[in-house]
Amino acid sequence: MSMPPPARPSLVLACVAAATLACPTPPPDGGAGEGEGENEGEGDPGPHSCVPDDDTDFPTPRADVTDAVGSAATFDVATWNIRNFPSSSSTVATVADMITSLDLDLLALQEVASQAAFDELLARLPHHEGVLSSHTYSDGAYQKLAVVYRCGALAPGPPALLFSGDGGAFPRPPLQVPFHYDDGTREFDFTVIVVHLKAGEDADALDRRGEAFIKLGNYLASYVASAAADEVIVLGDFNERVEDEPGTSNWRPLLDPTRFVVRTQPLADAGEASFLSSRNSLIDHIVTTRAFDDEVGAGVAVIPRVEFDVANYRAIVSDHRPVVLTLLGL
Repeated sequence: MSMPPPARPSLVLACVAAATLACPTPPPDGGAGEGEGENEGEGDPGPHSCVPDDDTDFPTPRADVTDAVGSAATFDVATWNIRNFPSSSSTVATVADMITSLDLDLLALQEVASQAAFDELLARLPHHEGVLSSHTYSDGAYQKLAVVYRCGALAPGPPALLFSGDGGAFPRPPLQVPFHYDDGTREFDFTVIVVHLKAGEDADALDRRGEAFIKLGNYLASYVASAAADEVIVLGDFNERVEDEPGTSNWRPLLDPTRFVVRTQPLADAGEASFLSSRNSLIDHIVTTRAFDDEVGAGVAVIPRVEFDVANYRAIVSDHRPVVLTLLGL
């Protein structure tokens, strides 16, 4: 596996929800939107402690349902919209098998629609733990963001929700989680920011995503300039192709090559797709700050064709493929 399961630690590492991080204060909340965009809830993600656990009521997840992308020599991160998780009674077990088979170390998940299902997913992954957003819509429903990570070399810090009052630009507040990586040979700090921007192709959706790109770019510039953490990876469902849409310039705040690298740009240039629709578009992306170049090394982003390996994938799991970035510079 990418990072071998460690022995059970004597101390529990807890992802304790906190009001603030040891980093710049998130931008002031803006006005809430309406409907989908209203941001309710406590604002802080819920905790999940990192305790590798081989003693569960679930069978060991399968490692043969699809080809591995990760390896013992790499650190592999992914973004995956798992579409109103879970879609069926077999979804949770299937996703656990896929994460194990793909051999992934850290995943940014979107559209977790059941906290109980998320808890079951972690229980089925004895060497992974996770952080789940506390955000809900005004009617109590939700499509939560989450981070799932392999216990061992990865130690999370206090998570936070960004722009939690700005439902217009961010109908689902980005989930930020700082991590410390230490595999015994190399260690460094980095920050994960998971996004799920406004869906749709009408003018309102384009404008709201454009606002989100600007605010996210400004936030990242401030965050990196503060020296709190200059190694940042932003990943998730951006709901927009990486090239500028006709008549818009939404991506431009993140296209400055001196500050950011859109790791999915080569996939877009090659005509790859992450969203399995009639348009088969690439809307799920991974962006890193330039400071992450050493860790990424010669690593590239790939989109595994999981729908050909998992029967009824679109019905049981998602209409999105996972997008994986392999870090080779560790």
